[in-house]
Amino acid sequence: MMRKILIGASLLLLVLLAASVYIFGARPPSLQAFDGVQLTPLRTISTGEARVLLFLTRVKGIAVRNAIDLYKMNYALAGPDAKIVPLSGLLALPHGLPSRRLVSFQHGTATTRTAVPSKPDGTGIATAIVFAGNGYALVVPDYPGLGDSAGRHPYYVADAIGPAIVAMIEAAQQLKAMPKAPVFLAGFSEGAWASLAALRILEDKGAQVLGSALVAGAYDLRRVSLPASMRGRSSAHSLYLAYAAWGQSDYYGHPLDTVLTPAYAKMVERLFDGATPAEILSALPADPRKIFNQSLLDAYDHNGSHWYLNALATNSLVDLMPRSPLRFYYGSRDAEVSPEESLNAARQMNRGSVEVSATNLGPVGHDASMLEAAPLILAWLGELEATAK
Repeated sequence: MMRKILIGASLLLLVLLAASVYIFGARPPSLQAFDGVQLTPLRTISTGEARVLLFLTRVKGIAVRNAIDLYKMNYALAGPDAKIVPLSGLLALPHGLPSRRLVSFQHGTATTRTAVPSKPDGTGIATAIVFAGNGYALVVPDYPGLGDSAGRHPYYVADAIGPAIVAMIEAAQQLKAMPKAPVFLAGFSEGAWASLAALRILEDKGAQVLGSALVAGAYDLRRVSLPASMRGRSSAHSLYLAYAAWGQSDYYGHPLDTVLTPAYAKMVERLFDGATPAEILSALPADPRKIFNQSLLDAYDHNGSHWYLNALATNSLVDLMPRSPLRFYYGSRDAEVSPEESLNAARQMNRGSVEVSATNLGPVGHDASMLEAAPLILAWLGELEATAK
């Protein structure tokens, strides 16, 4: 299970500089949206500003070819119970140029409602520079329960997150002058898994997808992610497991103390209701087993049944048979998400006629893997476009 939680000093500086761009930068032109979609102009990032911001993230090997227009997109999704679920996300377009095609990027774990791409946060700005700064239209969904979406974030619930991503892609595809070409999917951490959830829906609907690039994701939640996280080799593992219990208990209708101890159930309810990531990390134990009640531990230790274990199995996505090229990327020193996640997923899915591969980015950790993967993904996107013409 992944994150976008702790950022380095360079990315923090990116956020601060981005804020100054927001205050002093130009506003993009208004765009006409259809009923049910609202587009709010946020800012235009000039080519020069974009190059400075990209340099500060330490991403190498990517040029910025044009300015970028940023918009907040509000859209909606009809839930299984026919209730309308308000959602939000970031739309980025090349300034003054026709878009080459649509890219949908899915962000990593966010525990704070306002730390989302539509704000826009550092992830939204950096992703916009990489893709929209090279001529692509880009959407970055906030996800249910984050941004302008009410309720809890259903962390690692494919039936909630996948449809929200697809709804934003389809809303963007209806905008005037949006290229009529297959979408390209990319994602980091939770967003890598979320991209698979969206890919499954898109391909089941018969929609064409150009390809998918997934970085440092967890895909086999029950058999690979949970055992790796239970060992607690990263300070973030207790957070990931508690966040999943908090979100999934609400989604599937189970009291939180059916999986966590009574004391930690009360604490987690409080922590995920506004605490900062640092506060959450400091409050939870280094040993993830300590947050769970005995019934969960007994089921886990003896391969028994428990709703939480069943939910993780249900939301594992390694049984997907993609019909479009798919590349996994991982860092060999990632302590938060085991490299085995990508290797195992590639083995499981590499049973068809399309390319499914796993790329070792070298001895880098979790967050750094996205920096290493970015130029490779952009280059691969260009190669796929060239062969698609």
